Amino acid sequence: MCSALLALSTAVMCLCACTAGGQVSASGAPPSGSSSAPAPSSVSQSAQEPQPQPEPETPAIVTDPSANPLTGLAKADDWPEGMRPLAVMLDNVQAALPQRGLQSADLVYEMVTEGGITRLMAVYSDYTSMPEVGPVRSARDQHVQLMFPLGAMYLHVGGSTYAKALLSQYHYEAKSLDGYFQAGALELDAQRNLTAAIEHCWFTSGELFSQAAAQYRLDTAMDGPQQAVFQFVPYVQEPRVLAGGEASQLYIRFSSYANSAFRYDAEKAQYVKSQFGAPHLDENTGEAVTFDNLLVLFTDTEKYPGGILTKVNFAWGGVGWYFNGGRCEPVRWLKGAPEQPLRIVSADGAETPVEVNPGRTYIAVVGLDMYSYFRINDTAPVWQAAE
Repeated sequence: MCSALLALSTAVMCLCACTAGGQVSASGAPPSGSSSAPAPSSVSQSAQEPQPQPEPETPAIVTDPSANPLTGLAKADDWPEGMRPLAVMLDNVQAALPQRGLQSADLVYEMVTEGGITRLMAVYSDYTSMPEVGPVRSARDQHVQLMFPLGAMYLHVGGSTYAKALLSQYHYEAKSLDGYFQAGALELDAQRNLTAAIEHCWFTSGELFSQAAAQYRLDTAMDGPQQAVFQFVPYVQEPRVLAGGEASQLYIRFSSYANSAFRYDAEKAQYVKSQFGAPHLDENTGEAVTFDNLLVLFTDTEKYPGGILTKVNFAWGGVGWYFNGGRCEPVRWLKGAPEQPLRIVSADGAETPVEVNPGRTYIAVVGLDMYSYFRINDTAPVWQAAE
Protein backbone atom coordinates (compact mmCIF):
# COMPACT_ATOMS: atom_id res chain seq x y z
CA MET A 1 0.00 0.00 0.00
CA CYS A 2 2.69 2.51 1.01
CA SER A 3 4.80 1.79 -2.07
CA ALA A 4 1.76 2.14 -4.34
CA LEU A 5 0.87 5.51 -2.88
CA LEU A 6 4.49 6.68 -3.07
CA ALA A 7 4.71 5.74 -6.74
CA LEU A 8 1.41 7.42 -7.51
CA SER A 9 2.38 10.52 -5.56
CA THR A 10 5.62 10.76 -7.55
CA ALA A 11 3.70 10.47 -10.80
CA VAL A 12 1.29 13.21 -9.78
CA MET A 13 4.12 15.53 -8.76
CA CYS A 14 5.86 14.92 -12.10
CA LEU A 15 2.65 15.76 -13.94
CA CYS A 16 2.27 18.95 -11.93
CA ALA A 17 5.86 20.05 -12.54
CA CYS A 18 5.58 19.41 -16.26
CA THR A 19 2.21 21.09 -16.79
CA ALA A 20 2.01 23.90 -14.22
CA GLY A 21 0.25 26.90 -15.65
CA GLY A 22 -0.95 25.09 -18.78
CA GLN A 23 -3.18 22.26 -19.89
CA VAL A 24 -3.20 19.16 -17.71
CA SER A 25 -3.56 15.53 -18.80
CA ALA A 26 -3.88 12.96 -16.01
CA SER A 27 -3.33 9.37 -17.11
CA GLY A 28 -1.83 7.87 -13.98
CA ALA A 29 1.61 7.34 -15.55
CA PRO A 30 4.73 9.45 -15.16
CA PRO A 31 5.85 11.47 -18.20
CA SER A 32 7.67 9.49 -20.88
CA GLY A 33 11.42 9.76 -20.97
CA SER A 34 11.75 10.27 -17.22
CA SER A 35 14.97 8.84 -15.85
CA SER A 36 15.49 6.99 -12.61
CA ALA A 37 16.72 8.93 -9.61
CA PRO A 38 20.51 9.19 -9.21
CA ALA A 39 22.11 6.90 -6.66
CA PRO A 40 22.66 8.56 -3.29
CA SER A 41 26.22 9.63 -2.59
CA SER A 42 28.20 7.46 -0.19
CA VAL A 43 28.43 8.56 3.43
CA SER A 44 31.63 8.28 5.46
CA GLN A 45 31.42 5.58 8.11
CA SER A 46 32.95 8.05 10.55
CA ALA A 47 30.14 10.54 9.98
CA GLN A 48 28.09 11.19 13.05
CA GLU A 49 24.68 9.55 13.12
CA PRO A 50 21.93 12.13 12.69
CA GLN A 51 20.01 12.92 15.84
CA PRO A 52 16.26 12.26 15.86
CA GLN A 53 14.27 15.41 15.22
CA PRO A 54 10.93 16.21 16.85
CA GLU A 55 7.90 15.75 14.65
CA PRO A 56 6.68 19.11 13.26
CA GLU A 57 3.32 20.23 14.56
CA THR A 58 0.44 19.83 12.15
CA PRO A 59 -0.79 23.30 11.13
CA ALA A 60 -4.27 23.81 12.52
CA ILE A 61 -7.21 24.80 10.33
CA VAL A 62 -8.43 28.27 11.24
CA THR A 63 -12.22 28.50 11.49
CA ASP A 64 -13.90 31.82 10.72
CA PRO A 65 -16.88 32.10 13.11
CA SER A 66 -18.73 34.27 10.58
CA ALA A 67 -18.51 31.59 7.84
CA ASN A 68 -20.47 28.40 7.25
CA PRO A 69 -17.97 25.71 8.34
CA LEU A 70 -19.07 23.40 5.52
CA THR A 71 -18.76 25.93 2.68
CA GLY A 72 -16.69 28.86 3.91
CA LEU A 73 -19.42 31.24 2.71
CA ALA A 74 -20.87 33.96 4.92
CA LYS A 75 -23.51 32.72 7.35
CA ALA A 76 -27.06 33.83 6.55
CA ASP A 77 -29.01 35.92 9.05
CA ASP A 78 -31.06 32.84 10.00
CA TRP A 79 -28.02 30.61 10.46
CA PRO A 80 -28.84 27.78 12.95
CA GLU A 81 -26.01 28.50 15.40
CA GLY A 82 -25.04 25.49 17.49
CA MET A 83 -27.17 23.00 15.53
CA ARG A 84 -25.62 19.84 14.10
CA PRO A 85 -25.61 19.43 10.32
CA LEU A 86 -27.35 16.40 8.82
CA ALA A 87 -25.77 13.75 6.56
CA VAL A 88 -28.19 11.72 4.40
CA MET A 89 -27.33 8.52 2.54
CA LEU A 90 -28.58 8.53 -1.06
CA ASP A 91 -29.17 5.73 -3.52
CA ASN A 92 -27.14 6.11 -6.72
CA VAL A 93 -27.95 3.16 -8.98
CA GLN A 94 -29.55 3.98 -12.34
CA ALA A 95 -32.92 2.59 -11.18
CA ALA A 96 -32.98 5.21 -8.38
CA LEU A 97 -32.59 8.23 -10.67
CA PRO A 98 -33.39 11.06 -10.66
CA GLN A 99 -32.53 11.96 -7.10
CA ARG A 100 -33.78 14.97 -5.20
CA GLY A 101 -31.98 17.51 -3.04
CA LEU A 102 -28.37 17.24 -4.23
CA GLN A 103 -28.21 20.83 -5.44
CA SER A 104 -29.13 22.04 -1.94
CA ALA A 105 -26.39 20.07 -0.16
CA ASP A 106 -23.27 21.82 1.15
CA LEU A 107 -21.11 18.70 0.73
CA VAL A 108 -21.59 15.56 -1.38
CA TYR A 109 -19.39 12.47 -0.97
CA GLU A 110 -19.30 9.62 -3.51
CA MET A 111 -17.67 6.21 -3.01
CA VAL A 112 -18.04 2.62 -4.18
CA THR A 113 -19.98 0.49 -1.70
CA GLU A 114 -20.41 -2.95 -3.28
CA GLY A 115 -20.65 -4.57 -6.69
CA GLY A 116 -19.12 -1.52 -8.35
CA ILE A 117 -22.05 0.76 -7.44
CA THR A 118 -21.52 4.06 -5.66
CA ARG A 119 -23.54 5.65 -2.90
CA LEU A 120 -23.76 9.36 -2.14
CA MET A 121 -23.77 11.12 1.21
CA ALA A 122 -25.26 14.61 1.10
CA VAL A 123 -24.63 16.97 4.03
CA TYR A 124 -26.88 19.92 4.94
CA SER A 125 -25.92 22.74 7.31
CA ASP A 126 -29.55 23.49 8.18
CA TYR A 127 -31.77 20.42 8.07
CA THR A 128 -34.84 22.49 8.97
CA SER A 129 -34.75 24.16 5.55
CA MET A 130 -33.79 20.99 3.66
CA PRO A 131 -35.94 20.34 0.56
CA GLU A 132 -37.23 16.92 -0.39
CA VAL A 133 -34.18 14.62 -0.43
CA GLY A 134 -33.73 11.03 -1.59
CA PRO A 135 -34.06 8.22 -2.33
CA VAL A 136 -32.63 7.55 1.16
CA ARG A 137 -30.59 4.35 1.32
CA SER A 138 -28.56 2.24 3.74
CA ALA A 139 -25.43 3.15 5.72
CA ARG A 140 -21.91 2.14 4.73
CA ASP A 141 -18.87 2.38 7.00
CA GLN A 142 -16.72 4.41 4.56
CA HIS A 143 -19.32 7.18 4.55
CA VAL A 144 -19.73 6.95 8.32
CA GLN A 145 -15.99 7.56 8.75
CA LEU A 146 -16.26 10.81 6.79
CA MET A 147 -19.43 11.82 8.64
CA PHE A 148 -18.06 11.46 12.19
CA PRO A 149 -15.61 14.42 12.09
CA LEU A 150 -18.41 16.73 10.94
CA GLY A 151 -20.33 16.15 14.18
CA ALA A 152 -23.35 15.58 11.97
CA MET A 153 -26.55 13.68 12.57
CA TYR A 154 -26.98 10.74 10.22
CA LEU A 155 -30.07 9.52 8.33
CA HIS A 156 -30.13 6.16 6.56
CA VAL A 157 -32.37 3.13 5.93
CA GLY A 158 -30.68 0.02 7.29
CA GLY A 159 -26.95 -0.49 6.98
CA SER A 160 -24.08 -2.91 6.61
CA THR A 161 -22.76 -4.82 9.60
CA TYR A 162 -19.60 -2.70 9.54
CA ALA A 163 -21.49 0.61 9.46
CA LYS A 164 -23.76 -0.43 12.32
CA ALA A 165 -20.75 -1.58 14.36
CA LEU A 166 -19.05 1.81 13.90
CA LEU A 167 -22.18 3.73 14.87
CA SER A 168 -22.47 1.58 17.99
CA GLN A 169 -18.76 1.80 18.86
CA TYR A 170 -18.86 5.59 18.75
CA HIS A 171 -22.14 5.75 20.69
CA TYR A 172 -23.96 7.44 17.83
CA GLU A 173 -27.43 6.16 18.73
CA ALA A 174 -28.62 9.60 19.84
CA LYS A 175 -27.35 11.27 16.65
CA SER A 176 -28.32 8.64 14.06
CA LEU A 177 -31.74 7.74 12.71
CA ASP A 178 -32.38 4.47 10.90
CA GLY A 179 -35.53 4.86 8.83
CA TYR A 180 -35.92 1.09 8.66
CA PHE A 181 -36.93 1.11 12.34
CA GLN A 182 -37.67 4.82 12.93
CA ALA A 183 -39.85 5.62 9.94
CA GLY A 184 -41.04 9.09 10.97
CA ALA A 185 -38.30 10.83 8.99
CA LEU A 186 -39.27 9.21 5.69
CA GLU A 187 -42.21 9.23 3.30
CA LEU A 188 -42.91 6.76 0.52
CA ASP A 189 -43.34 8.22 -2.96
CA ALA A 190 -46.24 6.01 -4.02
CA GLN A 191 -46.27 7.35 -7.57
CA ARG A 192 -42.60 6.46 -8.10
CA ASN A 193 -43.24 3.07 -6.51
CA LEU A 194 -45.54 2.22 -9.42
CA THR A 195 -42.48 1.85 -11.66
CA ALA A 196 -39.56 1.51 -9.20
CA ALA A 197 -38.78 -0.94 -6.41
CA ILE A 198 -39.74 0.30 -2.96
CA GLU A 199 -36.10 0.72 -1.84
CA HIS A 200 -35.76 3.50 -4.43
CA CYS A 201 -38.81 5.41 -3.20
CA TRP A 202 -38.15 6.69 0.34
CA PHE A 203 -37.66 10.45 0.75
CA THR A 204 -37.12 12.88 3.60
CA SER A 205 -37.43 16.66 4.01
CA GLY A 206 -36.70 19.36 6.54
CA GLU A 207 -40.19 19.08 7.97
CA LEU A 208 -40.14 15.29 8.21
CA PHE A 209 -36.68 15.08 9.77
CA SER A 210 -37.42 17.88 12.25
CA GLN A 211 -40.48 16.00 13.46
CA ALA A 212 -38.53 12.75 13.74
CA ALA A 213 -35.64 14.45 15.56
CA ALA A 214 -38.09 15.68 18.18
CA GLN A 215 -39.96 12.37 18.34
CA TYR A 216 -36.80 10.30 18.90
CA ARG A 217 -35.08 12.98 21.01
CA LEU A 218 -32.01 13.16 18.81
CA ASP A 219 -28.98 15.10 20.00
CA THR A 220 -29.30 18.07 17.64
CA ALA A 221 -26.87 20.43 19.43
CA MET A 222 -23.13 20.58 18.72
CA ASP A 223 -20.86 19.79 21.66
CA GLY A 224 -18.82 22.92 20.98
CA PRO A 225 -17.87 25.29 18.15
CA GLN A 226 -18.10 23.55 14.78
CA GLN A 227 -14.74 23.30 13.02
CA ALA A 228 -14.37 24.17 9.35
CA VAL A 229 -14.18 21.13 7.10
CA PHE A 230 -11.39 22.75 5.02
CA GLN A 231 -9.00 25.67 5.36
CA PHE A 232 -11.18 28.07 3.43
CA VAL A 233 -10.00 31.24 1.73
CA PRO A 234 -11.83 34.03 3.60
CA TYR A 235 -15.05 34.84 1.74
CA VAL A 236 -14.22 38.56 1.82
CA GLN A 237 -11.12 37.90 -0.32
CA GLU A 238 -10.77 37.13 -4.00
CA PRO A 239 -10.81 33.38 -4.76
CA ARG A 240 -7.43 31.71 -5.04
CA VAL A 241 -6.25 30.82 -8.57
CA LEU A 242 -5.14 27.20 -8.60
CA ALA A 243 -1.56 26.71 -9.75
CA GLY A 244 -1.71 23.37 -11.57
CA GLY A 245 -3.21 24.42 -14.89
CA GLU A 246 -6.52 24.67 -16.72
CA ALA A 247 -9.14 21.96 -16.19
CA SER A 248 -12.24 22.38 -18.31
CA GLN A 249 -13.46 18.82 -17.88
CA LEU A 250 -12.62 15.63 -16.02
CA TYR A 251 -13.66 12.00 -15.91
CA ILE A 252 -13.68 9.70 -12.86
CA ARG A 253 -14.21 5.98 -13.20
CA PHE A 254 -15.25 4.25 -9.96
CA SER A 255 -15.81 0.83 -11.56
CA SER A 256 -17.03 -0.78 -14.77
CA TYR A 257 -20.54 0.26 -13.66
CA ALA A 258 -20.15 3.72 -12.13
CA ASN A 259 -18.54 6.92 -13.41
CA SER A 260 -18.76 10.65 -12.81
CA ALA A 261 -17.81 13.39 -15.23
CA PHE A 262 -17.66 17.18 -14.95
CA ARG A 263 -17.36 20.09 -17.34
CA TYR A 264 -16.61 23.64 -16.27
CA ASP A 265 -19.31 26.19 -17.01
CA ALA A 266 -17.48 29.54 -17.09
CA GLU A 267 -20.72 31.52 -16.99
CA LYS A 268 -21.82 29.83 -13.77
CA ALA A 269 -18.22 29.49 -12.53
CA GLN A 270 -19.13 25.94 -11.49
CA TYR A 271 -18.56 22.35 -12.55
CA VAL A 272 -21.60 20.57 -14.02
CA LYS A 273 -21.90 16.87 -13.15
CA SER A 274 -22.75 13.94 -15.41
CA GLN A 275 -22.90 10.22 -14.72
CA PHE A 276 -23.79 7.13 -16.75
CA GLY A 277 -23.22 9.25 -19.88
CA ALA A 278 -25.96 11.79 -19.10
CA PRO A 279 -26.44 14.94 -16.99
CA HIS A 280 -26.80 14.12 -13.28
CA LEU A 281 -30.20 15.68 -12.61
CA ASP A 282 -31.73 16.94 -9.39
CA GLU A 283 -35.46 16.32 -9.78
CA ASN A 284 -36.20 19.29 -7.52
CA THR A 285 -34.65 21.72 -10.01
CA GLY A 286 -34.88 19.73 -13.25
CA GLU A 287 -31.25 20.65 -13.97
CA ALA A 288 -27.84 19.01 -13.68
CA VAL A 289 -26.12 19.24 -10.32
CA THR A 290 -23.28 21.78 -10.06
CA PHE A 291 -20.42 22.34 -7.61
CA ASP A 292 -17.90 25.08 -6.90
CA ASN A 293 -15.16 22.72 -5.67
CA LEU A 294 -14.23 19.18 -6.67
CA LEU A 295 -11.86 16.91 -4.75
CA VAL A 296 -10.87 13.59 -6.33
CA LEU A 297 -9.00 11.47 -3.76
CA PHE A 298 -7.34 8.13 -4.51
CA THR A 299 -6.62 5.39 -1.97
CA ASP A 300 -6.41 1.64 -1.49
CA THR A 301 -9.63 -0.38 -1.49
CA GLU A 302 -10.31 -4.05 -0.93
CA LYS A 303 -13.19 -6.43 -0.24
CA TYR A 304 -14.43 -7.28 3.22
CA PRO A 305 -14.70 -11.01 4.05
CA GLY A 306 -17.43 -12.39 1.84
CA GLY A 307 -16.17 -10.54 -1.22
CA ILE A 308 -19.13 -8.15 -1.62
CA LEU A 309 -18.76 -5.00 0.47
CA THR A 310 -15.93 -2.58 -0.32
CA LYS A 311 -13.48 -1.52 2.37
CA VAL A 312 -11.87 1.90 1.90
CA ASN A 313 -8.49 2.36 3.56
CA PHE A 314 -8.38 5.75 5.26
CA ALA A 315 -5.37 4.92 7.44
CA TRP A 316 -2.58 5.87 5.01
CA GLY A 317 -4.14 8.78 3.19
CA GLY A 318 -3.26 9.25 -0.45
CA VAL A 319 -2.98 11.59 -3.40
CA GLY A 320 -5.61 13.53 -5.29
CA TRP A 321 -6.62 16.59 -7.27
CA TYR A 322 -8.44 19.79 -6.34
CA PHE A 323 -10.55 21.60 -8.97
CA ASN A 324 -11.99 25.11 -8.80
CA GLY A 325 -12.60 27.96 -11.24
CA GLY A 326 -11.72 25.89 -14.29
CA ARG A 327 -8.29 25.02 -12.93
CA CYS A 328 -6.72 22.25 -10.87
CA GLU A 329 -3.77 21.32 -8.70
CA PRO A 330 -2.47 18.08 -7.13
CA VAL A 331 -2.93 17.55 -3.41
CA ARG A 332 -2.38 14.96 -0.76
CA TRP A 333 -4.95 13.89 1.80
CA LEU A 334 -4.74 12.46 5.30
CA LYS A 335 -7.27 11.04 7.72
CA GLY A 336 -6.51 8.09 10.00
CA ALA A 337 -8.99 6.89 12.64
CA PRO A 338 -12.75 7.13 12.00
CA GLU A 339 -13.17 10.17 14.24
CA GLN A 340 -10.22 12.04 12.70
CA PRO A 341 -11.01 14.78 10.15
CA LEU A 342 -10.25 14.52 6.46
CA ARG A 343 -7.28 16.82 5.79
CA ILE A 344 -6.42 18.19 2.36
CA VAL A 345 -2.75 19.16 2.35
CA SER A 346 -0.10 20.32 -0.08
CA ALA A 347 1.41 17.79 -2.47
CA ASP A 348 4.98 18.77 -1.55
CA GLY A 349 5.03 16.68 1.64
CA ALA A 350 4.94 19.67 4.01
CA GLU A 351 1.36 18.83 5.09
CA THR A 352 0.35 22.48 4.81
CA PRO A 353 -3.46 22.77 4.65
CA VAL A 354 -4.62 23.52 1.12
CA GLU A 355 -6.63 26.72 0.93
CA VAL A 356 -10.02 25.82 -0.54
CA ASN A 357 -12.14 28.52 -2.11
CA PRO A 358 -15.57 29.04 -0.50
CA GLY A 359 -18.45 27.13 -2.05
CA ARG A 360 -20.23 23.80 -2.27
CA THR A 361 -17.90 20.81 -2.59
CA TYR A 362 -18.08 17.36 -4.18
CA ILE A 363 -15.64 14.75 -2.80
CA ALA A 364 -14.95 11.50 -4.68
CA VAL A 365 -12.94 8.75 -2.98
CA VAL A 366 -11.68 6.39 -5.69
CA GLY A 367 -9.69 3.15 -5.67
CA LEU A 368 -6.04 3.32 -6.73
CA ASP A 369 -6.80 0.68 -9.36
CA MET A 370 -8.99 3.24 -11.15
CA TYR A 371 -6.34 5.98 -11.41
CA SER A 372 -5.28 4.95 -14.90
CA TYR A 373 -8.82 5.79 -16.14
CA PHE A 374 -8.80 9.27 -14.60
CA ARG A 375 -8.80 12.03 -17.23
CA ILE A 376 -8.40 15.81 -17.19
CA ASN A 377 -9.03 17.83 -20.37
CA ASP A 378 -9.40 14.76 -22.56
CA THR A 379 -10.48 15.72 -26.07
CA ALA A 380 -13.09 12.93 -26.15
CA PRO A 381 -16.44 13.45 -24.42
CA VAL A 382 -15.68 13.00 -20.75
CA TRP A 383 -18.00 10.06 -20.18
CA GLN A 384 -16.42 8.17 -23.09
CA ALA A 385 -12.80 8.83 -22.16
CA ALA A 386 -12.18 5.49 -20.44
CA GLU A 387 -14.26 3.30 -22.73
